[in-house]
Amino acid sequence: MIKDYIVLGAGLSGLHCAKKIKEQNLGSVFVVEKSRGVGGRMATRRTLDTRFDHGAQFYRLKEDIASLHQFWKDKEVTHSWFNSLEGKHWCANLGMTALAKSISTDLEIGLEKQINSITYENNLWKISTDKNEQWFCRNLILSSPLPQSIKLLEGAINHESFNLEKFSELKKIEYTKALIALVVLEEEIFINESGYIEFNSGNFFSIADQKRKGISEISAITITMSPQFSEDCFDQKDDETLGQILKKISTQFPEIKVKSAELKKWRYCRPMSQDKNLFCEMASNLFLIGDAFGGSSLLGAVRSSEGLCQYLLRREQL
Repeated sequence: MIKDYIVLGAGLSGLHCAKKIKEQNLGSVFVVEKSRGVGGRMATRRTLDTRFDHGAQFYRLKEDIASLHQFWKDKEVTHSWFNSLEGKHWCANLGMTALAKSISTDLEIGLEKQINSITYENNLWKISTDKNEQWFCRNLILSSPLPQSIKLLEGAINHESFNLEKFSELKKIEYTKALIALVVLEEEIFINESGYIEFNSGNFFSIADQKRKGISEISAITITMSPQFSEDCFDQKDDETLGQILKKISTQFPEIKVKSAELKKWRYCRPMSQDKNLFCEMASNLFLIGDAFGGSSLLGAVRSSEGLCQYLLRREQL
């Protein structure tokens, strides 16, 4: 199979990029994803008799995401959650994964495809999986967290136009880790008017009330730990880590009564630094996009993919 474009990664940046390529009639496009579903860190989990968002909790309505926001409104998959000094915050009716699924509906996507090599053959990029599947494309776009993309690019270094200097520069961008507790409560609590709070210091990064935001019918919260706590405890046994989190939450918030809980992990949560460009052409027709370029938020993911698609459209018109 030869495609005009193959996009690796079905997070927001990859899906939005594929959607724009299709809308702009730039050619055939195929999205490859290693997981069982789309969304990346727009992640919703059904567990403990309810539903939790355990990645991005919302998106802020800014100019960068206005057209995509209107798309979600037209699809009736989003609703307003709360307002703050940073703007209007929106979330998905059935969890953030639903936003990603709405984008993916008309796209050709291959799920559970573990890519193990990228090479260049006969003027085409060749992608191979651990199950000996192979695809070829004229343009390859990597939208995975940058450390994962960097690892895949090792096989493409020998391409005559490969930018080794830029490659070395991007390898220095590191990501924070995130440990998340999904907690069902014995009874409702009042966090604040919105049901969402972020912390400037300490063990916690945020607490999000899943019932108040409208995706859980029972009292449930998502507790995201701080980058430092997550780094320190990431490789511990899950039961031990979850026990530590619940002990800390009960100490700081004694009104929280835990009924049941589960642990989730993100090895690549947020980039600790950011490239100055919205995307990178690492070699001829080989592109990198994502939060390491556009910024560490859903807005950043859209900003990066939008930047690349505008470039591709201009290139097509030359």
